[in-house]
Amino acid sequence: MKIMRLMLPLLILLTVSLQGCGWLMGDKGYFRDRGDDYRKARTIPPMKAPEGKAPQAVEPLYPIPVERTDALLGKEFEVPRPAPLLADPEQGVVRIQKLGEQQWILLDGAPGEIWPRVRAFLISNQIGIDREDAPNGVMETGWLQLKGSADRREKYRYRVDQGVQRNTTEVYITQMGYTHLPGEEAKAPEWKDASTSVERETWMVKELAGYLADTTQQGSVSLLAQGISTANKVYIVRGADGTPMIDLRLNFERAWASLGRALPRGGFTVQDLDRSAGIYYVKFEPAEKKDDAEAGEGEVEVEKADKPRSSGKGFFKRMFSWWGSDDEDEDNPAVGRAYRLQMREAPEGVTIEVRREDGAPFEEGENEFLLGVIKGHLA
Repeated sequence: MKIMRLMLPLLILLTVSLQGCGWLMGDKGYFRDRGDDYRKARTIPPMKAPEGKAPQAVEPLYPIPVERTDALLGKEFEVPRPAPLLADPEQGVVRIQKLGEQQWILLDGAPGEIWPRVRAFLISNQIGIDREDAPNGVMETGWLQLKGSADRREKYRYRVDQGVQRNTTEVYITQMGYTHLPGEEAKAPEWKDASTSVERETWMVKELAGYLADTTQQGSVSLLAQGISTANKVYIVRGADGTPMIDLRLNFERAWASLGRALPRGGFTVQDLDRSAGIYYVKFEPAEKKDDAEAGEGEVEVEKADKPRSSGKGFFKRMFSWWGSDDEDEDNPAVGRAYRLQMREAPEGVTIEVRREDGAPFEEGENEFLLGVIKGHLA
């Protein structure tokens, strides 16, 4: 009887505890699982600014990118083999690229990372910043007086833009100058596409490139500059007939020059070209590729990083089944083979297709591999 009297309070306490768990942890409990609450989320219309107010203040901070639908599958999808982790031989290198009279700085890093470094360059040189438009990647200095020339004034505009490859940035500089008369107020900026002094622009480009090369380890990111577009400018897509091709979002002149620089770095030798027809005649000869080659035409390398050599044959064997057997002495089927690269203008840039020069059909994966090599070196 004593045992029963002792057990009764314990049973009552256990019953109350179990009911309490339902009250605390159940579907309607205070500490319920909220992991599926997102399923009940409702779509609401976007916020609108009052009439007469600037709409930029209510733009989404993290817009969802538009899904691409032009990369059509030509057959039943097969999960590809993962690409090997290879070091980029040009990683960490700051380059000055030129096309005609236009020049720009190309370096690794997202625009949001490069923006504060450009700003730090101006501050460290005691150059006043007159205007900043971080979402559009534009920064302007105040009017500067040239040393040894009391009547000359100039100012600079810096534009930070997404590069061709992911996680790269291009920096453009425009210079404007005029003769300042005594007692005259500073002129309002009237920016044009080209600098008034190419010599002064080139000097500033080299100064900034040298600074960026020396500060590659800085890791600050500008939240304001996160609005700079980081959309890709190069894709591998399929045409209406299922043929894979490169979709490059650059104008024809820039794309043609970019392809010309990319080919030797990807292991291609240019045999001939037809600029009017948009054709490069090439031969794939990766054995002739020099990883420590100097910068290409229209390009100045500001800093050379240590460039690890790629693995050559081992890369092809791990990547594609059409390589052949595991015999290390067996040649890559694409090596020494001639190809024709066709560039055509498209609504948003250009497309690049590859064909065998002898007209023979591609082996499985050969076309995609060649396009991937070219895509990886476009800049």
